Amino acid sequence: MLFLAIRAASSDLVQAVTTALVTIVVLFAIVVIVGFTILRRRRRRAELAPARVPGPPASETDLATRANILLVRLDDAVAEADDNLGFAVAQFGDERSRSFAEALTAARRDLTESFRLKHRLDDSPPGTATQQREWNARIIHLCETSQQALTDEAAAFDALRRRETDAPTELGKVRMLVVATSMRVPTVESALSVLAGRYSPDAIAPVAGNVAEARELLTTAGQGAEAANARLADPLATDVADRVQDARASATTALRLLDAVDALGATLAGQSDRLDHLASQSRVDLAEARVARDSAPDPSSGAAIGSAVTAVESVLGSLDTSDPAASLARLEGAVAGLDSALATARNQTQRLEHAGAALSGVLVSARSQIAATQDFIASRRGGVGADARSRLAEAQRLLEVAEAQSDPVAALDSARSSATYSRDADALARFDAHR
Repeated sequence: MLFLAIRAASSDLVQAVTTALVTIVVLFAIVVIVGFTILRRRRRRAELAPARVPGPPASETDLATRANILLVRLDDAVAEADDNLGFAVAQFGDERSRSFAEALTAARRDLTESFRLKHRLDDSPPGTATQQREWNARIIHLCETSQQALTDEAAAFDALRRRETDAPTELGKVRMLVVATSMRVPTVESALSVLAGRYSPDAIAPVAGNVAEARELLTTAGQGAEAANARLADPLATDVADRVQDARASATTALRLLDAVDALGATLAGQSDRLDHLASQSRVDLAEARVARDSAPDPSSGAAIGSAVTAVESVLGSLDTSDPAASLARLEGAVAGLDSALATARNQTQRLEHAGAALSGVLVSARSQIAATQDFIASRRGGVGADARSRLAEAQRLLEVAEAQSDPVAALDSARSSATYSRDADALARFDAHR
């Protein structure tokens, strides 16, 4: 029995050892086969690979690589733009898509030329490095130019789509603007009535029709907003943003017209205060001028001062407070003549002091006149010609010169010239607007 047990155990051990050896042999064979396969593949790739030859300089290689990349990108961009153009035409129509179509046509033309140059590069013999560089550079230029044009057109249509997407929100803002501006109409109309009762028709002429015009514009804006709102229900509508923009423009113009009434009221009040101050100051100056006339160094100087005194007295005796701008212009002109006549009778210190005292008032007058003219032109941009605008620009320039000059006498001359140009601009603007 013991012998049989030992024999059975020996048999099991032999069988286990045999199984292990067989497994090891099989695994080794698999490893050998896999390694041999890998070596064969590497050897075959090495055989198929072209022999290394000295390549072109790095700059030429980079140029060719860049040209190839851009050519592929443009080819893809043209295909994508072709799809986008179809969507744009379907959404916005042929007319609004015309520039996109033209850009795509130009890109196709550039792409065709670029492929032709690429074909030449592929078939070009060795030793034509200069020509190859030129062709690659041409490809790069064509591709970059066309790519940018297509990108710009795509961006423009993306902006149009965003405008249509944002149209409901913008429409709400326009409606609020129309309501808020309409609520101001009665108040501004009342203010205009007060101005009409205090000042002459000529004084308020720049804004006399502003309230009525603002009402018409607000009606137009409200109707445009409602039309835009009705178009929102149409999922294929592409003109909602344009309608909203038109309504906003009308409402904004109406707002500016109402603002101009308030601004003119403030300007006229400032001019009235300036007129009162200048009249009081001129009466004081007249006393000094009479003394200077009586003590003039020569008869001609005395006669000139006497004539200027008479002119100022005449203006003071006929001041029209209902038209402060016109009265200011007349009084300032008379005072300027008096200043000129007194110039030879004053020493330099006195002239500077007087000019400095007069300068602040003339600057206020010039600023007020420029502001009134600017408001008038801003509310009637389409109806005012170049002559009025150029004179207003010169008035603004002279005002800046006057404010920057350290010599009060020179500054006073510049400020007075500024006021003169501004009044001329205002007269021309009114003439243009009522033609």
